[in-house]
Amino acid sequence: MLAATLALCGATARAHEVASEAIPDEPGWRVGAAIAVVGVDTNERWPPQTWPGVLIDGTSPRDMRGSPRIEHATLDLAARLTTSLAVHAAIGWHDRDSAHTEAARLQWRWQRSTDRIEATAGRDTVRMGTVIDAAGHFDLFSQMPLAKRAVTNGMWTDDGATVAWRADATRGLRSVEIGVWSGRKFPGSESGDIAPSVQLSAGWGDLEMQLFAARLHPEGRGAVVQTAGQEGHLHNPPDCSAGLTQLVCFDGRSDVFGAALRWEPHDLDLVMSIAGLARHERGRLYSLSGGADYRATTNGFWADIAWQPAPQWTVAARLERLVPTNELNGVGASLLAREANLEGAGPVERGTLALLRQFAWGLQVSVEAGYESRAALDTSHVALRAIWWAPRLLGGTL
Repeated sequence: MLAATLALCGATARAHEVASEAIPDEPGWRVGAAIAVVGVDTNERWPPQTWPGVLIDGTSPRDMRGSPRIEHATLDLAARLTTSLAVHAAIGWHDRDSAHTEAARLQWRWQRSTDRIEATAGRDTVRMGTVIDAAGHFDLFSQMPLAKRAVTNGMWTDDGATVAWRADATRGLRSVEIGVWSGRKFPGSESGDIAPSVQLSAGWGDLEMQLFAARLHPEGRGAVVQTAGQEGHLHNPPDCSAGLTQLVCFDGRSDVFGAALRWEPHDLDLVMSIAGLARHERGRLYSLSGGADYRATTNGFWADIAWQPAPQWTVAARLERLVPTNELNGVGASLLAREANLEGAGPVERGTLALLRQFAWGLQVSVEAGYESRAALDTSHVALRAIWWAPRLLGGTL
């Protein structure tokens, strides 16, 4: 069924788990692994270096054109020590980047009837709802959604603690999760304050709605000046406390909002979803060239449809739109806007179509084609992609 195919491509196929499926339900342990390899043919750099008007960290993702490259790989270990206590750890790799810790957490749970209370502490994904969380690594498509990369710089992980209530409800509220994070990961900064978050999920039969909000107070959050931009993936934004050379820095408030709807009719091999993310920032932007009052909104959405016309086959399509807006007022605002790549901001649109085939032993192969359009630049691509997933490569009981 389509649900199984989507599970492979989405939440349970990776260390960025969107719920507690990474941890065994009964006392025991498991080791899992996953890898996605992609080969791309395109007329421009892929993924795009950046988009005018989007302030992230100033770096560029690795250019994936040419021979097949590792899009993402993970290795994780999870163990349920008792019916209540569990641990989960995961490391990940991007192409040509060093390994990084994606999860290192303790979980405690308490079950009563159809309700469950979960508490976690450590490094974890900042959960925004299953639709948003599953869009990215090991997704149906090879590229991170425009909005997710622009708003949170991709998969957002941080150190912190959460408390969640979950219920097996057909109608009404299904989960509430409250988190408190260190705020050191983008959109936060090394010197920022603790960041609270809240995530709600509600459903009515086959329809589910998810909402998310977080507030951060970054101080000295850096972005590499575009003329000196570097390639690779940073899991911490540059820290301006060490100096301002070749950096544009932000102090202020950053609010992140997310919302999603997912419809999975029980009598159709079809899943439809739409999700949106927004980041609203207000504060001070500065560099060695000067400083200015800064107000910005970066928002976007994506809409997915996935259909299974035959067993083991899935056809999927995604449409996206991203809209960044910025306002700078102060001495040297023009030069500052140029250094931060804020000039020429405008809408970005993308469309992708994929055909996926599921094989035995956790292997999936897909071919996709897509386009991306913004002012003065159109990019098209075709890609061949393979994902291997072994969630229980090793395992046993305790």
